[in-house]
Amino acid sequence: MTDDDTTVGLFQAVAIEVGLIVGAGLFSLTGVATTLAGTAVPLSYVFTFTVVAMSLVPTAALAAARPVTGGNYWYPSRLWSPVVAFFTAWGLSISMFGGGLPVYALSFGRYVDSLTPVNPVAIGVVVLTAFYLVNLAGIDVAAGVQALLFVSLVASLVVFVVVGAPAVDTTNFEPFLSTGVGGMLTGAGVLYFVCLGANFIVDLGEDVQSATVTIPRSLAVSIPLVFVLYVGTALVAVGSVGAAGPGSMAGATLSVPAEVALPPALSAFFVVGGALFAIATSINAVFIIAPKYMVVLADDGFFPSALARTNDRFGTPHWGLTLVFALSLASLVSPLPVADLGSLLGFGGIVLIVPMMVAAVRFVRRHPERYAATPIPVPARMTVGLAVAAVCANAVLLVLLASQSPLLFASWAGLTLLGGGAYLLARRRYLADRGTTLLSGFDGEF
Repeated sequence: MTDDDTTVGLFQAVAIEVGLIVGAGLFSLTGVATTLAGTAVPLSYVFTFTVVAMSLVPTAALAAARPVTGGNYWYPSRLWSPVVAFFTAWGLSISMFGGGLPVYALSFGRYVDSLTPVNPVAIGVVVLTAFYLVNLAGIDVAAGVQALLFVSLVASLVVFVVVGAPAVDTTNFEPFLSTGVGGMLTGAGVLYFVCLGANFIVDLGEDVQSATVTIPRSLAVSIPLVFVLYVGTALVAVGSVGAAGPGSMAGATLSVPAEVALPPALSAFFVVGGALFAIATSINAVFIIAPKYMVVLADDGFFPSALARTNDRFGTPHWGLTLVFALSLASLVSPLPVADLGSLLGFGGIVLIVPMMVAAVRFVRRHPERYAATPIPVPARMTVGLAVAAVCANAVLLVLLASQSPLLFASWAGLTLLGGGAYLLARRRYLADRGTTLLSGFDGEF
């Protein structure tokens, strides 16, 4: 695919990354983190972004060396093990279809229900269907919609930070570490999943204009932008209403400080344009990204080849996209406790990062000349160090998250390992009956 055929430029890439990062979690979990971190919740955001940024340099190095479709699967499959990469992609799929898209859709419906009485599940179905149709029309349409949502989302957050700044009372930050360093770090752990998402831009490598340069640049723009918005939002939220006591930010949503710090009209704009558009950008971005995994896994033989077929008119992987839509819709309308499955997204996201970091280390060591040719202004040794640190940090966070929801983690791990293993055996048998083997035509070259 040439640059003339691609439609995702720097602005659209940033919009997709910001849409994946800024979701419903910002509006709901800031209050939860404040309960734990107290007055130091802005520092919790700083710490969290530091941990998240560790994995982005190695990820950007891989994307700059060779932009591909479904990069979070493709790089580990070529630089480590295709089977390991399959299992991490399978685990991410469980997270996306159980704790990602349906949770986002239900959150959107519940938020609308808080404004006017509606059926949250029905609204969720409408939202999922709408963005499925948008993405069915092609990535140019989906990226255009994402850009519009991105502008409104960022505008609402800027309004909250800039207009709300005069309402900040510095005494609300006294004492600064009100719950101690431990509370600040615990709050950072809660916020970790509010700050993830930008690394999924590597899954669109072949759709990005001048991807070897654009992807690293987009990460360099989106991460500082979201960092400033998040820390600014936390400062205004806690500074305007305090971190503890009645009417404070502790356990509250951002609508509480918005009502205090903003005029009524701007408060409504922030709540609606911020919360609803944050969820909408996340849903649209997942629909943009998820079918890419279907395509590359089908190309490697793990999934039926039909999932890699593209629509002649729009160039979209229509069967892969339809499968993503159908599975998420089924989860949304099922009797599953969808509202309680948000942690699933964290499990899949953390586990996906580890093989990516292994792939990055192997890339730097095996292809030093190709790493040196990338536009990443970081020494190879530092990139390896960041990858190792990211694995360690994510392992700790996985243990912490699993300990908070042991039954849910056990269910996710079982579906990933046992479910993925059963599918893999069935797929091998199916292909053997037709005279071929799994990965028979696999090209392991990076």
